Amino acid sequence: MKRTTLTTLAVALLFSLQAQIQIKPLPQGGYEQRIRNYIDNMRIVDTHEHLEAQAGWMKSGKLDFMLLLQHYTYDDIRSAGMPKQAFNKLLTDSLTVMEKWTAIKPYWEATSNTAYSRAALLTADKLFGVKDLNGKTVEELSAKIKNAYQTDWYNHVLIEKCGIDYVVTDSDNHNLGDPGMFKYVKRFGEFIFAVSAEKIGIVAKQQNTPIKTLDDFVTALGVAFHKAMDKDNVAVKIGTAYERTLFFEDVSKERAEAVFNKIMSLPAGTVLSYNGSEIKPLQDYMVHRILDLAKATNTPVQIHTGLQAGDGNYIENSNPTLLANLFLKYRDVRFILFHGGYPFGGQYGSLAKNFRNVYLDMCWLYIISPSYSERYLHEWLETVPASKIMAFGGDFRNVENIYGHLLFAKQVVTKVLTEKVRDGYFTEAEAVKIAQMILHDNAIRILKLDQR
Repeated sequence: MKRTTLTTLAVALLFSLQAQIQIKPLPQGGYEQRIRNYIDNMRIVDTHEHLEAQAGWMKSGKLDFMLLLQHYTYDDIRSAGMPKQAFNKLLTDSLTVMEKWTAIKPYWEATSNTAYSRAALLTADKLFGVKDLNGKTVEELSAKIKNAYQTDWYNHVLIEKCGIDYVVTDSDNHNLGDPGMFKYVKRFGEFIFAVSAEKIGIVAKQQNTPIKTLDDFVTALGVAFHKAMDKDNVAVKIGTAYERTLFFEDVSKERAEAVFNKIMSLPAGTVLSYNGSEIKPLQDYMVHRILDLAKATNTPVQIHTGLQAGDGNYIENSNPTLLANLFLKYRDVRFILFHGGYPFGGQYGSLAKNFRNVYLDMCWLYIISPSYSERYLHEWLETVPASKIMAFGGDFRNVENIYGHLLFAKQVVTKVLTEKVRDGYFTEAEAVKIAQMILHDNAIRILKLDQR
């Protein structure tokens, strides 16, 4: 009797720990498959890529199995110890496929556990029918990749396999394909990282605007901004967290002007370090001027937050809470915070909850960590209006890995929404509606994709 009572209590405790707060009646049978089918077959908006043109890949000498490893998987391979020079040699046609495999094999075996690598494996399987990456399969996979690029491959993957309606690309190459499908964002890094008189001179030449003073520099920024927005750019991108903190003070013109004048008086061939405190007032001032222009033109602003790719970066620089002063000052600017703020998930969600003008974008996130994505999507759906969440951006240079990443994203979103329905937090109809919002409709509305 005592054992039975303890067992009953244990089962009850386990259920209570797993169960969500029940708001709605529990679902009818088969809801899991219905939600999965809906998400698997729905149209998608991809909010963030770094795509290179198909023709460029065909000329690159990189069309073999290394295509699936040359972006984010490389970060983990480098973390496992492979020298950069040795890896870069694998991205040329100077070695045979088997020579490349022999060189990378020990590092692949050391890193094949990470989500970056698992996404590459999933891509090889679901897109090319190659179940594993090893000495017996790399030549077959390489041949299939080369053959694919002799077809209308980009449209096949993005439209037919992924079901994507729009792709928003962080690229200066505006010739990737159908302008109705491909949309672009613009960075203005040349105005933030102008560290020498020579660099400022290049900006003046590009904008056909003489630059002698800080006012001239701001005028040139306005010229560049309006020129970009007159094209097919739908947003501004700020990616400075790789080089400096995201805290942009509202500095006086006089402080910024002093830095600008110092740069202009530097001897030829010398620069003012862009990652030090000395240049920060000018950088901060110019970011505020970018935001003034975004406000005046109702242009959304995307900001890199959280994890930086590569190595040697300070994660503290990219904590999204450092941006709060901008959200308060520019209340009419739509700020889109990237990458799930990894690893600052709680702080990241609190910003969208507390600021009307802050939106969340989960681009890149699923291949950083599927479990983090799942955990925080659960939390964000409990704390943030669903209308403010965008749930997919592949963040890749090639279409193959976009497809693999999207498969990750669909699995996570399906799992989270299914669990919410199972526990009575959402109805099945609510879950399907939210999937439609976060994977498609929100991005179109927030970025006004159907108006450009």
